[in-house]
Amino acid sequence: MNNEIINALNVLKLEGTILCPTDTIWGISCDALSDVAVEKIFKIKKRNPNKPLICLASSFEMIEEYASLVKVDELEDISKELPTTFIFENPKKISKYVTGEMNSIAFRVPNNDFCIDLIDSFGRPIVSTSANISKDKIPSNFSEINSKIKNKVDYIVKHEKNKNSFVTSRILRIKEDGSFITLR
Repeated sequence: MNNEIINALNVLKLEGTILCPTDTIWGISCDALSDVAVEKIFKIKKRNPNKPLICLASSFEMIEEYASLVKVDELEDISKELPTTFIFENPKKISKYVTGEMNSIAFRVPNNDFCIDLIDSFGRPIVSTSANISKDKIPSNFSEINSKIKNKVDYIVKHEKNKNSFVTSRILRIKEDGSFITLR
């Protein structure tokens, strides 16, 4: 197993926070089931705790443990087009801090081998939120991340630090009839 994955796993298991690359932008991540870990992210970002967070899963099968899925094949196909976060109703087992004041959960299966391997090894979803102080510009690469963020996370992944990203995921809400509403 990759040393970076081992190091990140050790921090996630202790309810810590990590700074890591994703299929879109650099993100601050933690165990999506841990209230303690998720609260740390809100403090690091100075984010309103009523605002929900996005979770990453290694597969749509993993998401099924935490949300009711329909049309899994269609969701997989849509995700292959470009990074897509789906909003599902009635989440299960996820930290109440992840969902904010909503009765829904946002999930993405990242198209990034490091993320998939990390989440697979961890065995459950992780939170992933942009690596910025709330309301500040979202950094497009590691060097643009505010030192206050870098100093407050428990571990910084030393992988893909030269990667530039100008893409955030699109966000689709799944309606009861299975159709989608584009939110971003």
